[in-house]
Amino acid sequence: MLMKKMRIGDLLVAENKISPEDLQRAIELQKTKYNDKKIGEVLVLGGIIDEDTILEVISEQLHINLYHHIEPDFDLLKKVPSKILERYKVIPLEETPTNIEVAFYDPLDVEAQNSIARYFNKPIKIAIAPEREILKFINQAKNREQAQSIIEQIKKEISGTATTDEEESGTMKFIKYIIKLSIEKNASDIHIESEDKSMVVRSRIDGVLQELIALEKELFAPITARVKLLSNMNISEKRKPQDGRFSMEIDGNSFDFRVSTLPIATGESIVIRILDKRNIMKKLNEVGINKKNLHKWEKALKSPNGIILVTGPTGSGKSTTLYASINEIKDVEKKIITVEDPVEYQLNLVRQVNVNEAAGLTFASALRSILRQDPDVIMIGEIRDLETLEIAIKAALTGHLVLSTLHTNDAISAISRMIDMGADPFMVGASVVAVEAQRLVRKVCPYCKAKEKPNPAFIEALKPKIPDIDKKVFYKGKGCDYCNNTGYKGRTLISEVFTIDDELSSAIARNLPLDELEKIAKKKGFESMFLDGLIKALKGETTLEEVFRVAKVNL
Repeated sequence: MLMKKMRIGDLLVAENKISPEDLQRAIELQKTKYNDKKIGEVLVLGGIIDEDTILEVISEQLHINLYHHIEPDFDLLKKVPSKILERYKVIPLEETPTNIEVAFYDPLDVEAQNSIARYFNKPIKIAIAPEREILKFINQAKNREQAQSIIEQIKKEISGTATTDEEESGTMKFIKYIIKLSIEKNASDIHIESEDKSMVVRSRIDGVLQELIALEKELFAPITARVKLLSNMNISEKRKPQDGRFSMEIDGNSFDFRVSTLPIATGESIVIRILDKRNIMKKLNEVGINKKNLHKWEKALKSPNGIILVTGPTGSGKSTTLYASINEIKDVEKKIITVEDPVEYQLNLVRQVNVNEAAGLTFASALRSILRQDPDVIMIGEIRDLETLEIAIKAALTGHLVLSTLHTNDAISAISRMIDMGADPFMVGASVVAVEAQRLVRKVCPYCKAKEKPNPAFIEALKPKIPDIDKKVFYKGKGCDYCNNTGYKGRTLISEVFTIDDELSSAIARNLPLDELEKIAKKKGFESMFLDGLIKALKGETTLEEVFRVAKVNL
């Protein structure tokens, strides 16, 4: 059944969701700023009303289903060209004996209804869904269309009907396709997973998994077998986890890939970590550390000896900062040796050791040998145990500069972490030079950036420290093609740098509580990671929501 044309603005006024003045303001914005947008979109972009409220009103008034999360029928998707889906922002959901349910972003668009109805031999049932949800699956449909010839080739290979004149197998073409697509989107990982009735490929983009494409389950076995073959794994082993790696050139750039397989209830999960060699060419001033902290960090790196630590959770960019730091100080006159698990990027002028616990080469045993190699600088991938920590402290106190990582929530907590591991407080105070803690936050998309009113709970949490915070201006991306409708594009660091002078060294040796160390540090100019994030949110580089997501409130 097709819906008759109605005006969304008038409907919202009738329901007292917006005032007539709000509607008039949106009409003016449509004329002056958003002339290519519909009035509903302008109301959202202008911050007059949120999208969910509009959808709920339309759903109630028209008595149609509202889907905040949709699960499309991929067979139905094939029947409608992606350019039509994209033009009208629609997704077919389900076929029943009597009709086909279709989710519309604008169910009042008669032209969209008539256009979509032509592709089906049954009446369509109108539903409504958020734009971001619809566009997510439209992107998948576009990806599938681009890969369709490759998919057909794989199916022919499975059935034994493929021709022999192809230079490359369909499975290899598909692997290259998803790798290239993920690299273009600046993804860090690719997940290939089997489900009950399908296989799904997802990429981690800006720290968040996004679905690229879903395929028939029959394609999973040949594709994963090829990934295992590339990675020098046992292709017949599906009951045990495996690890491997391979290299590939994409668009003239060399990439390394680290592969992990894991048996799961529905088959296997394959994760491919993308190691972009261009990342190791980053300079220290390009990783996102603010100018004040960068100056402190660069000064610490010039120290002749001592321990310098980078802290943060997995996936917070610690390795990138460490490699950038090594690039900053490497020189033909210095011998730099690293011990890593595993070596991810190979560096010129740096001697790198790969941990091999099966062969007895642990961080601790490697460090003992390294000290006999006359190094100037030692980089330890991670300090995991007391033995490694004690050797690192010994190296620092005997004239070596030691760089490493720890898993702590903030910079000052690294001190208590080392003491909790069993190190003597005096030795910690005497050896540690500086600690940098960091998190990655998503950057606001510059193409759909708009002013936003943050969650009131965030504002209330900040008011005791910043009374006029409710008068500050914050920004958020509304979602567009450029950012895959997420509102974010790329990531940057928020960080804090805790440098240790004689006063702090003495305080650590006396094992003072962390809050006392923080008070001393703040008197000397220490600024928290949360404050760094808040400043970046006020500059419009990220959102207040992102800062609260990754850092604890500390001003």
